[in-house]
Amino acid sequence: MKVLSLLGAVGAGIFAAAWLGHWQRPGSAVPPRGRLLNINEASQQELMRFLGLDSETAERIVEHRPYPSKLDLLGRMVVPEEIYLSIKDRIAYKAG
Repeated sequence: MKVLSLLGAVGAGIFAAAWLGHWQRPGSAVPPRGRLLNINEASQQELMRFLGLDSETAERIVEHRPYPSKLDLLGRMVVPEEIYLSIKDRIAYKAG
């Protein structure tokens, strides 16, 4: 019985490692750790992929550039407050 529990735990660990490895590959839906997505430079597709936005919201972000502050997404009514709160810690606004 202990052997089966051990094998189950090892299998779950392998599955989890493979799943996490998938999301860390370049081009995956998660930006590299510690990096923020620049809303003044990211393409519509990157906004959708990295932030999980729908195409309409991502298009509005691109159309209303440039942003001197992240808060301008709210001030200009580009995104609803709920969306802003979900992405504010994953975005940047400065060039380069």
